[in-house]
This record gives sequence, C-alpha cells and structure tokens, in this order.
Amino acid sequence: MTLHFVGIEGMPRRIYTYPADRGWDFLNMIATLGVPFQIASVALFVVNVLVSLRRGTPAGDDPWDAWTLEWATSSPPPVYNFDVLPVVRSRRPLWDRKHPHDPDGPHE
Repeated sequence: MTLHFVGIEGMPRRIYTYPADRGWDFLNMIATLGVPFQIASVALFVVNVLVSLRRGTPAGDDPWDAWTLEWATSSPPPVYNFDVLPVVRSRRPLWDRKHPHDPDGPHE
C-alpha cells in the first residue's frame, strides 16, 4: 500500500537507485519492513493447507448452518441443483426450512 502512494508521487519502477531528495525513503523502508510479515503469512497459509490435507475432515454439505439456498444442495452439487425449484418466502429460505421453530435465527 505504501508503494502505491510513492507511485502516485512519481517514483519510477524497476530501477536500482532513487534520487535521495524525493522523500520516498520512509515509505520504501515501511514497505521493506513489511516483507517478513508477508513471508510469515504465506508460510502459515502453506502449513495450514498441508495440515488440513493430512488431518482435516471433509466439511460436508452445509458446514456453516447457512441461510441461503446454495447450501441446500449436496456438495459437489449436481448439474441441476434442485429437483423442484424451491419456494422462497424470506431472505433466509434454508434457515427457515431447517429451523421452523426459530424464525429469527441466531443473529437477529
């Protein structure tokens, strides 16, 4: 993000040195100090993917107990999605079908 601002200020790309009087030093230093955080986040993501592939369990058809119809079909969905087009009477039709005793849901 900081390199976006110095780009707006006119910093050219792909050169090995910059004029010292332009005032880009501080923002370039912030961008440089952010690299270890980027490396750590990518490494954490890769470790998470590998651990999930080895020890993770499949999530199932509706792991989120969702409200909307895209979670009403199996995973992976068949080509046609639904045998019969579902009737929608609210903005959360799947929740209404699964929990008719709780019309407000957990978040309202």
